[in-house]
Amino acid sequence: MHGGTTEGATATGHRGLSQREANELLALHGPNQVSPKPPPALWRRAFQQLRDPLIVVLLAAAALTLATGDLPDAGVILLVITVNTTVGVAQEVRAEHAVAALTALSAPSARVVRDGTELRIPSADVVPGDAVLLGEGDIVPADGEVTEAAALLVDESSLTGESVPVEKGPGQEGGTARAGTVVVRGRGRMLVTATGEASAIGRIASLLAATPGLTPLQRRLAGFGRALAAVIVVLCAVVLALGLLRGQPVELMVVAAISLAVAAVPESLPAVVTLGLGLGARRMAARRAIVRHLPAVETLGSVTVLATDKTGTLTEGSMGVERLWTPVGEAEVRGSGYDPAGQVLRDGNPVGPDEAPDLANLLRAAMLCNDASLEPPCGRDEDIAWHALGDPTEAALLVAGGRLGLDRSDLGRWSPRVAEVPFDSSRKRMTTVHGRSEGGLLVVSKGAPEVMIRPEVLHDGARLRDTAAERAEQLARDGYRVLAVATAVRPRTGGTTTAVWEDDSMSLLGLVAILDPPRPGAAAAVAACRDAGIKPILITGDHPLTARAVATRLGITGPAAGDEATSGEHRGAAMTDLTAARVHARTTPEQKLGIIQAWQAAGHVVAMTGDGVNDGPALRQADIGVAMGRRGTEVARQAADLVLSDDDLGTVVAAVEEGRRVYANVRRFLLYGLCGAVPRSS
Repeated sequence: MHGGTTEGATATGHRGLSQREANELLALHGPNQVSPKPPPALWRRAFQQLRDPLIVVLLAAAALTLATGDLPDAGVILLVITVNTTVGVAQEVRAEHAVAALTALSAPSARVVRDGTELRIPSADVVPGDAVLLGEGDIVPADGEVTEAAALLVDESSLTGESVPVEKGPGQEGGTARAGTVVVRGRGRMLVTATGEASAIGRIASLLAATPGLTPLQRRLAGFGRALAAVIVVLCAVVLALGLLRGQPVELMVVAAISLAVAAVPESLPAVVTLGLGLGARRMAARRAIVRHLPAVETLGSVTVLATDKTGTLTEGSMGVERLWTPVGEAEVRGSGYDPAGQVLRDGNPVGPDEAPDLANLLRAAMLCNDASLEPPCGRDEDIAWHALGDPTEAALLVAGGRLGLDRSDLGRWSPRVAEVPFDSSRKRMTTVHGRSEGGLLVVSKGAPEVMIRPEVLHDGARLRDTAAERAEQLARDGYRVLAVATAVRPRTGGTTTAVWEDDSMSLLGLVAILDPPRPGAAAAVAACRDAGIKPILITGDHPLTARAVATRLGITGPAAGDEATSGEHRGAAMTDLTAARVHARTTPEQKLGIIQAWQAAGHVVAMTGDGVNDGPALRQADIGVAMGRRGTEVARQAADLVLSDDDLGTVVAAVEEGRRVYANVRRFLLYGLCGAVPRSS
């Protein structure tokens, strides 16, 4: 249920996998995943450049010029064609080298049990029927059914768009592990059922087979080239016919017609277009937008719809506490990422443990009932300072406590953990037991509000329970993931069973509202898109409430009650007007592809931004695909035309400016070239 919790428990102090590391691992191609095609040979790249209609016209003009014996003009035309082709090929090669620099080159392996013996083999050798062992940090090598699990938590964000890791266990609704996902915490065992093209990631790869169409500039130049060629042929025929009717020699009129055809062709246009695109690509690269295909430079200038993924694109891709509620009042948590530096505000004023003891009690308990840890700056990455180790939801609780001024190491020394009841999907909560310096035991429980705020758990009165339940529901409607935290003090001789620890004498400390926060510049980027006449839409695999909350905060949709997010779970194949909504949630890769196609069929030029494997088909289908360079998976980067090396959506807006500048320059030179060709051919 949305707003619930998926935390599990491992041994105290056990190092988990950071969200950053998990996302980096997702960029690697597992052999049972479908790897991108190798780059084409140089001669194929050159052939693609020569297929341009204007280049074909120039080749024809060069042939005719050679036929007339005008070697200097033929040499000039061939030089223009050579320069044009060289610039285009060089740009594509440079872009691919830049993308390759963002890609980690590593082939994961898998641990399998065959004939009772545990083996570590390349993932390419995993076959259906293998028993695969899963542990923290492992990339799932294939699709399979989970047969054993101990607090197994898997990050599926690259496949589904879900920003929260998913608990896996035998016989559960989410009991299937899929290739390409990452084990964030816990351990398990699965029976392989599908590999390669039969796996979920393989089915996504099949959607990438479609060849992308021409860009708007290519379509316009192709149309111009065909029209120009037709006009030239007609004019040459008219000149030839008129000359023959006047009695001129045939040889003379043939030469005159050919000369007219050569003079009418603005042979410098292809070179100027290519150089203009190359300079635009260079300026974009300086602004951290790497162009993989040169014509994509201008396409950005023609974009009318910007479709964007949520997790890791509009949001930071990390969990963060934003709201705190206690029976005393509410508070807001400010900060960025997993850096404990920040503030907790109540009534707009920063507070600490002494000024807000109710908040301190709430966050102390949340930090004690916690198996995650935070890794401080260590110089591994110049852009990422703090890392979450373990469940990102639990890490968010540690960060919130740090921003209030609490120190987890002090809490551990004064209240060491002596027992625990791990999280499982049926209980939807986790309980830890801690020693108290003043005697007795402190029992801390955190979990989904619907299982915590009940008379079977809390001894608080009905009025407080109803108020807390109502506030939890409001926060969930606003897109937050909500946790309730409660405590009780027990005597050391009162028994050690779960029923004793979690009886009806616990006290509710409060609620914690967690969200994958929007990127700092995302709202400004969306506003800039609107100002530029571009319609922003959100397409995500995440929960509809979460999707709509993020879209409203960033200005993609308004707060109107009727402006709801459509869900792929309920949309079905019958819904044809996919352009009616601005927020699409719970979408599959096939549905993302259909939404892009619907906007294109409506006459729009569509840009798609994303970072996950599930975004690959939509990135390939869009008029221009934009992938995140740092967080993005290799599938997304290879499917895209533009790669953002800083993962900042604002860079797309800057690239749009460059694209529109290039388009304007091409139009100006086209007019100039035609004006110059008319006098020459007269």
